[in-house]
Amino acid sequence: MIESIDLVNKKMVLAYDAKRLFNNFTGLGNYSRTLLKNLQKFYPQNEYHLFTPQTKKNVETEYFFDDSKFIIHTQKQFNPLWRTIGMSSEVNEINPHIFHGLSHEIPFGLNKQIKTVVTFHDLIYELFPAQFGMVDTMIYKLKYKSSAKRADRIIAISRSTKKDLETHYNIHSHKISVVYQSCNSIFQEENFHEFMVPLELSGISDYYVYVGSIIERKGLLQAIIAFSKLPAEYKKNFVVIGHGNNAYRKKINDLLQYYDLKDYFIFIDNIPNSDLSAVYEHCLGLVYVSIYEGFGIPVIECLFRNRPVITSNLSSMPEAAGPGGIVVDPYSPDDICLAMINLNNSNVREELIQKGYSYVKDNFAALKTTGNVMRVYEEMLQSG
Repeated sequence: MIESIDLVNKKMVLAYDAKRLFNNFTGLGNYSRTLLKNLQKFYPQNEYHLFTPQTKKNVETEYFFDDSKFIIHTQKQFNPLWRTIGMSSEVNEINPHIFHGLSHEIPFGLNKQIKTVVTFHDLIYELFPAQFGMVDTMIYKLKYKSSAKRADRIIAISRSTKKDLETHYNIHSHKISVVYQSCNSIFQEENFHEFMVPLELSGISDYYVYVGSIIERKGLLQAIIAFSKLPAEYKKNFVVIGHGNNAYRKKINDLLQYYDLKDYFIFIDNIPNSDLSAVYEHCLGLVYVSIYEGFGIPVIECLFRNRPVITSNLSSMPEAAGPGGIVVDPYSPDDICLAMINLNNSNVREELIQKGYSYVKDNFAALKTTGNVMRVYEEMLQSG
């Protein structure tokens, strides 16, 4: 049995599949960047190796180019299978204590003494295959199921994802650790900063807000129908932050035109986290009625900014929202409409805000979630 690791003082050599960290700027990339920043911040004694086919340097990734904190490994020549097979030989040379696949997969060919853990965010390709091409769905199923079976441990980012892994991949419960994710530190600042809202929102406050990709499963169409049912005094601006496919956007535009609601809705493409923090701080609440999420990061971002949420009663949404959310049937515009009306009740809002902020601090704060990941690492090493 390997000697127990002292999480504060003992140095561990840790390797990561960092493709999403450097090349994805939505959910999976955000998870990777937030986790690695927090690991390095709270456990700086460790050695962090990041493996990626290529890097992109921008405001989101520049932190990771500090070679005093991270060691980046990229492929020496183009190989489409480098991430699946090729990088294993380079990982083996380093011989880390643990290799962590941050987004559903681990490579083949790692030395047996290297402990492996893989994070699963969701099994959306299993539950909603129509949202993916047939070839992509087949590849995901083969690669991801194989990784789930081969890994020594799985981190599921919600109880909902753990249940899906048990049901669809027949993974035993004891192999899966539920470790919630955190969000970018800018949303967790206790002393609120007066960041500037985007120009489109100058002089506007107390609006409803939707944050995320504009795709069918996230429920924006249902939210618009619900908005159309609101009494006049509750019809306030509705801010939509994100972008999506053209076909679904056309459905959105057609529906807004049908209900004559275009003047209420403000669409803004993806924005920096500092701007998004300000958007949350000036909103009435988040309307996020997705039918399926592995976690639902906008929910905890909004709760950290002391604003309530309306979210669905499906998948991981109740876990993310806790007592800070009004939970609804996402297929029912009437349910969503009633929740939006309740959001305007100052007593209801204040109770949601107080309970929601306490809940996210207790469950999703950076130090807590990072410590839970480190405990998984320690348990793996102790198991021999």
